[in-house]
Amino acid sequence: MSKKLATYRKFIFIGIIIIVLGITFSTTMKDTFGSLGTVFIAVGGLFFIIGMSKKRKEDEQNDK
Repeated sequence: MSKKLATYRKFIFIGIIIIVLGITFSTTMKDTFGSLGTVFIAVGGLFFIIGMSKKRKEDEQNDK
């Protein structure tokens, strides 16, 4: 497995974990950490988008 492959997978995995934490904070701890959950969902989405962008760039380089 190449290092670039591991890099984009790390970003996607971290994004998914942060999104799950955000959903947990938003639903179960709504009274205390509700707004923090929304922020976690947004940051997790950003990591997910970054990971998918890195994957697309790598796929484009492999196609050439």
